[in-house]
Amino acid sequence: MTKFRLAIVGAGPAGIYAADILLKAEKNFEVSIDLFEQLPAPYGLVRYGVAPDHPRIKGIITALREVLDTGRIRLFGNVLYGQDITLDDLKAHYNAVIFSTGAVRDADLDIPGIDLDGSYGAAEFVSWYDGHPDVPRGWPLEAKQVAVIGNGNV
Repeated sequence: MTKFRLAIVGAGPAGIYAADILLKAEKNFEVSIDLFEQLPAPYGLVRYGVAPDHPRIKGIITALREVLDTGRIRLFGNVLYGQDITLDDLKAHYNAVIFSTGAVRDADLDIPGIDLDGSYGAAEFVSWYDGHPDVPRGWPLEAKQVAVIGNGNV
């Protein structure tokens, strides 16, 4: 049986589901999957980008955890692509690489004053709210008035 080594960069839903599909689809080959995540924990924006008051969306973590708990995927956290590992590193050790790095930045808005102090994007706010390890623990809460422009899924 042919052995196939796969690296997946990004342990959010897309990366984990890609691994799951490949493990379930394997017929004529044996697949070994290593999942690389820049954060200490997997699940991407489901973990760090969805407000806690969205339990149905957060519930996806249960399904993702089941995939990781099969023991057929190795997860490496705190690994920064481009610094800790490079494409050359991955090409030297794997037959294929999947990049599933997500969309973790706010869209730029063309609004006067958007660049002033006290203007924050939803991704930054929800990352703070969800305890993202790279976001400071404090948040400026002294404002007397707040304007929310759009709120998407947060």
